[in-house]
Amino acid sequence: MLFRSLAWSGLVVAVIFAPWWAKIPLGFLNGIAIGVMFIVGHDACHGALFPRRWMNRFAGRVSLLPSLHPYTAWTHNHNGLHHGFTNIKEKDPGFPPLSLAEYQRLPAWNRFLHRQYRTWYGLGLLYFCEMWIKWEMLPSRERAPRKTLKYNLDRLLVVLFMACWIGALAWGAAITNGSILFNIVAGFALPQLVWNWLIGFIILQQHTHPRVPWYSEADSPEPTFFQAQVKATPHLVFPAPFRFLMRHVMEHTAHHTDTSIPLYKLTEA
Repeated sequence: MLFRSLAWSGLVVAVIFAPWWAKIPLGFLNGIAIGVMFIVGHDACHGALFPRRWMNRFAGRVSLLPSLHPYTAWTHNHNGLHHGFTNIKEKDPGFPPLSLAEYQRLPAWNRFLHRQYRTWYGLGLLYFCEMWIKWEMLPSRERAPRKTLKYNLDRLLVVLFMACWIGALAWGAAITNGSILFNIVAGFALPQLVWNWLIGFIILQQHTHPRVPWYSEADSPEPTFFQAQVKATPHLVFPAPFRFLMRHVMEHTAHHTDTSIPLYKLTEA
């Protein structure tokens, strides 16, 4: 975790002091680094990274900060709802498909958004609108974690972290006689765009396929463990370099079968 945190921090500093032509590629790499940090946080939130609970909580909070995710919200939404009610449309905060009738009931602007969400270029918008806003940072009362104080403190921590990040980029531009706006775009906005696209791509692949069943809370009997955690979770095979870069996060069937397995051991599992 320490190495990945230093790598991400080093990329932020590099954007500040690099020549203008190098800021964009460095910002792109920063977005990938955010994804790697998030994978560490994902394991920590599942209690699979360190032997003690406080270590996992600390690592989870720190690792989720660059992706601007409150620890309490992610553990509630991902551990509690997604893994507890996998592919149940009323409860799983994933990306459930819409029936034709559901789609037709949407207002025109929302139908347009849903068409963009499932294009190769719209995956970042899908995650930002349907997950980050609705479930992480600005949830309704029904979607918010029940530990209100802890959630609000974690949300405040994210806001303060974001302010420090943007402030550092602005300060760097001032002392190097650079453009504050360009620094913020290259060092903050671009990494967030890259990160949101990556996580949108990953989550859509993990539970979306014509043969993947989605269920309703009204279904009776309820889906079995095999139906929800195995059959509803595709096993995707990526080229080896991508598997290494994503730390085997796409070995998702094994992860849903046993969440205590760290991502780097999923291939073996």
